[in-house]
Amino acid sequence: FFHSVLTNILFIMSINNDVSLVGCIQVSTPQNRLVLIGGGHAHVQVLKGLNKNNRPENIHVTLIDSQRCASYSGMVPGCVAKLYSPEQTLLQLEPLCRWADIEFIHDEVTDIDMENRYISVGYKNEKVPFDVISFDIGCRSRGLDEVPGALQYSIPTRPISKLVERIDEAEKKLENNAHLVVVGGGAAGIELAMCMRGRWGPKLGENLRVTILNASEDLFSAESAVCRAALENVLRDRNIEVKHECTVREVTSSEIIFDDGGSMEYTHCLWATGATAHSLSERMKARGIAVSDKGWIRVNAYLQSKSHSNVFAAGDCCTIEGLSKGKVSPPKAGVYAVRSGPVLVRNLVTNMLSKDMIKFQPQDDFLKLLACGDGKALGFRFGIPIEGKWVFELKDHIDQMFMNLFKEEYLPKVDEVDDGVSEFDAQGDIDEITLSPTETATLLLRKDDDVDYLDAWHCIRAMSKDDSYRMDVLEKIKGKLANVK
Repeated sequence: FFHSVLTNILFIMSINNDVSLVGCIQVSTPQNRLVLIGGGHAHVQVLKGLNKNNRPENIHVTLIDSQRCASYSGMVPGCVAKLYSPEQTLLQLEPLCRWADIEFIHDEVTDIDMENRYISVGYKNEKVPFDVISFDIGCRSRGLDEVPGALQYSIPTRPISKLVERIDEAEKKLENNAHLVVVGGGAAGIELAMCMRGRWGPKLGENLRVTILNASEDLFSAESAVCRAALENVLRDRNIEVKHECTVREVTSSEIIFDDGGSMEYTHCLWATGATAHSLSERMKARGIAVSDKGWIRVNAYLQSKSHSNVFAAGDCCTIEGLSKGKVSPPKAGVYAVRSGPVLVRNLVTNMLSKDMIKFQPQDDFLKLLACGDGKALGFRFGIPIEGKWVFELKDHIDQMFMNLFKEEYLPKVDEVDDGVSEFDAQGDIDEITLSPTETATLLLRKDDDVDYLDAWHCIRAMSKDDSYRMDVLEKIKGKLANVK
């Protein structure tokens, strides 16, 4: 549910010109079979980047997924609030594969035989051979199987493709009063709480109670005090309660029981806890693929397995080791899956061509945007909050840009694609800054409906590029916020 301005997300693919995906050397060697498991946010970029015009002729690509379309997590909360239709949130895998001339197998992976290099799919255990394999399979909701009653009585947020469908079913039984309890005080839980308020609030009004159960002392504890205060205000304005430092021990048909013995009655429960590893990780471990003690696929900074040079992984299903400057693996957030896509595209090809790979360098800070469920959004960047209708318009613009890259109606003719990666460049050069630091500070703090989100976005991008300008703007914002107090 995190978002980042999709700026130059494939720029890194052009920094080393020794290997190009366009016009790769056609090597007279046996066919290399690349198999992608899962159509996640990173793999859709691989599908497009390795279209038949860009990849070497001796590379055959196959995608295996149990679904014909993948849900784009950034738009699902908006769909929950009925700001988008379910169809608008889907990345259609089959048309993309057809355009790229990539084989699509609509089935579920049941096993991976590393010794004999084949993947078992479906109940018939049909064999799919591979030379290089890549995983982008996401994760499951933590505690759903372990907490008694959670699976039976709650609505889990993962797999995300089923979330809206489950909420639709619950809505059919909605009565005049409802108490929605969201288990999980992370970005997903907060955003879904607001979007459920936006969905059911117009119907139930004061008869709808919404509560977030948070295991820690604060929400967004890593953010600045002013950002946390803004979040508290947004939740308070929407009459959303937060209960801190509580851990769920059991879920019954009508009560949530806490570790300390307390309990809370509810009518609907959304299970939006953190992530736990995909069920396939157990088979990987049994087959010798390196996984962590929590079940995450262990990869290096090249997104390459720590145990097998022909295995790669990206997105929520992996943990990255050996990052520069001793950084730990980034949190499970969609922005990192999106950002890792360009690195994965390049490294899958260069690995098969025995060329040098490049490292993934996760960013420390990025634009975080939370839909509020009512056509507004709250964002954090540079330690400052931004809020209003224009923030949701910016969020929608970013989301639609990403989605349009893979929509069938916007795909170019493959034989006319000169550079399979340049169109991912969502930023390009930034025009000269025209607003003073004071004017930019005033603009970013505005909450009215008359703000032009593109003007604000231009300022945010300029701040990310120009350290001096950013510091001047932040100093002005600090002064304005102090005066408000």
